[in-house]
Amino acid sequence: MCREAPRGKLPKIDSKIRLQFRDHTLISVEPDQENADEIRREMVYVYHSLRNRRDTPMMGTDDTGSEDGTAQTHGLRFPLSYLEALKQIWRSSTVHVKELNLTSDEEKANLALSLWSECLIEVL
Repeated sequence: MCREAPRGKLPKIDSKIRLQFRDHTLISVEPDQENADEIRREMVYVYHSLRNRRDTPMMGTDDTGSEDGTAQTHGLRFPLSYLEALKQIWRSSTVHVKELNLTSDEEKANLALSLWSECLIEVL
C-alpha cells in the first residue's frame, strides 16, 4: 500500500483512471470541520488507511498526532458538489477524468490529482 509518494503517471484531463484499495476508503458527508462560522456547510470527506502504520486501525493516528493530542485521520476534503464525481469513481471499474460529473475541466483534473496524490487512484 501507499505509505510514501504516489507512483506512475500524473492524471490529466484526458486520462483514464481506476480506484485502488476500495476496501481501505470511506466517503462521508459531514459539516465543515474547518469552518467555525455560524453557517456550517456540508463537505465531502474521503478517509483512508493507506498511510497508517500496520499497528494502527483504519482511522488511527499518524506518527505526529495533533497538537492537542487527539487522533488525526488521513483523508481529503471536498465541496459537496464533488460527491457525484466521487461516487462515479467508486462505482466504476474505470472512468475518464473528462467524464467526471463536475462543472469544469479544472475541477475534474484537481479531483483526480488530489486522489492520485493520496494513492487512491491509478492512471491507466
